[in-house]
Amino acid sequence: MPTRLLTVRQAAERLGEHPDTTRARLRSGELRGVRLSNGPRARWRVTEKALEAFVSRCTR
Repeated sequence: MPTRLLTVRQAAERLGEHPDTTRARLRSGELRGVRLSNGPRARWRVTEKALEAFVSRCTR
């Protein structure tokens, strides 16, 4: 089964937070993601598995 990649907006919706907060979590490494480009306008993607792992770590 292929891994589904979520946009920052989709991940933020699932977490119930603003996309800027999700981007900050990605930049800090708190949430694992894939950076698709370099520079100030980098695009991030988050796997569903990484999002589930983040949620499980935060809800313990």
